[in-house]
Amino acid sequence: AADAVQTYLSQQQEPHHHQECDVIVFEGTSKTMSKVRISGGGRCNVMHDKTKPLPQILSSYPRGTKELRGLYTKRFTPDDAYDWFTSRGVQLKTETDGRMFPITDNSQTIIDAISRAAIRAGVVVRMKEKVEGVEWRRVGGNDNNNSEDCENNDDEEGTFVVNTLSKSPNSSSSEKVRNEEYFDAIILATGSFPIGQEIARSLGHNIVKPVPSLFTLDAAQVKQLGGVFHGLAGVSVPLARLTLVVTDDMTASSSSAGTKASGSPKPTEEAESNTNNTTAKKKKRKRKKKAPTIIQEGPLLITHHGVSGPAALRLSAFAAREFHAVNYQCEVKIHFCPAWEEEQRGKSGGGGGSTSGDGILMDALWEMTRLIPKRKVATGCPLFTKGKETKVSAADGESSSGADSPTKSMPVVPKRLWAALVQHSDIPSTTTWGDASKSMIRTLATNLSSFPLTVTSKGVFKEEFVTAGGVHLKEITMSNMESKVKPGLFMCGEVLDVDGVTGGFNFMGCWSTGFVAGEGAAKFCLEEKKYELEQ
Repeated sequence: AADAVQTYLSQQQEPHHHQECDVIVFEGTSKTMSKVRISGGGRCNVMHDKTKPLPQILSSYPRGTKELRGLYTKRFTPDDAYDWFTSRGVQLKTETDGRMFPITDNSQTIIDAISRAAIRAGVVVRMKEKVEGVEWRRVGGNDNNNSEDCENNDDEEGTFVVNTLSKSPNSSSSEKVRNEEYFDAIILATGSFPIGQEIARSLGHNIVKPVPSLFTLDAAQVKQLGGVFHGLAGVSVPLARLTLVVTDDMTASSSSAGTKASGSPKPTEEAESNTNNTTAKKKKRKRKKKAPTIIQEGPLLITHHGVSGPAALRLSAFAAREFHAVNYQCEVKIHFCPAWEEEQRGKSGGGGGSTSGDGILMDALWEMTRLIPKRKVATGCPLFTKGKETKVSAADGESSSGADSPTKSMPVVPKRLWAALVQHSDIPSTTTWGDASKSMIRTLATNLSSFPLTVTSKGVFKEEFVTAGGVHLKEITMSNMESKVKPGLFMCGEVLDVDGVTGGFNFMGCWSTGFVAGEGAAKFCLEEKKYELEQ
């Protein structure tokens, strides 16, 4: 963002404007870009494959999909992000799952490129200078941080006052000094740190309550001794489907927020209401609505504590608020072979017969009692699908398969996982397909297509921390990232209610909103300078 400010200013025809506009970055710690440093296991997943269709890229944002569309098509596109880094000497590579990294596999490469660009642009970075608050003052010295007043101050003259805390330069002790500085424009690039949202709120903005996003799922079946997945850490499934049924408990807190109680109905109103309801029931019995679901697919990894991998992480992002509402204690259904199921639907013409997952599996598994009656059920999965061997990393939660690895026929469920599911279906290890009862096969089919995973808590996805929530996007002009509430205030990155799934999408959002916010702030400052010169 800071580089974008100075780049824009340096391109203007009036050079004195550039000289009069200072760009200062306040960094409260001793190191900048700490999140970049740990991204991708220290390799920095700088962005996602820019060649993918834009709708596919946008579908990886649980929040902000609509708002980012304009930025990614007109203002700072994935191609622009790629060009920004490569034009500054960073060579990027694209892995098979779409993640892009510097060819050095070292996040310091990205940090150095951004730092050098800032230095060349003349940006001043003030380390260990913590921002404690920002005020907006009218000319004359009166504060105006009241949210009701903020909406009507577009034409009022004023300035931003930044209050910081830093170590005294004239003291060898840990003595702190409070400073107060004045600015024409402010860019909040505070990530998910609370201070950014506190500043935005103090300047009149509404904040969507932040909750964790992108986390692994801890499960009782994995952690408990004797649990069905206990001891299977490291086993992965190439493609699984995770389904969360949204219950009333998950929606109650969000639906009641911001609403006012209407009071109890009067006796006559209540009586009329009951009469009308009874009449309606007599005319037509209402059909119970099917509970909504949140579904995500992808490779799945069993860990020492639960499940991870793209499928679990995507579900945690798209259902971040639902998980939070029930304190991360609920049930998630796992379909271990959705790709195989789709193949069978295609072979049967896409419909008819047993269309449910367990129905299709039941038919196929029951056929094994005729085809391989002497083979033990627990030996291995008899169902195969074509694909490339996929590995899911516990370090970064992503999947990978060799670009040159051959496509081959593979069992839809790994051997160890299959044996565990067979045992969980109460099928003895010595039972052959010919001796298996229909009840046993039906139970196994159900566990394969709809296994009930009991989520007991959320895990931690590496050292990274992504939140769902932040400044409400309706209060931001996305074409320049300026506040609609407070002119001259710009925002970018995770301080906004925008977040993506793992794979480089969050950084793509940061680069795009940061660049646009930088240009927006530069234009705002030039207009301010021009106005002052004309007076």
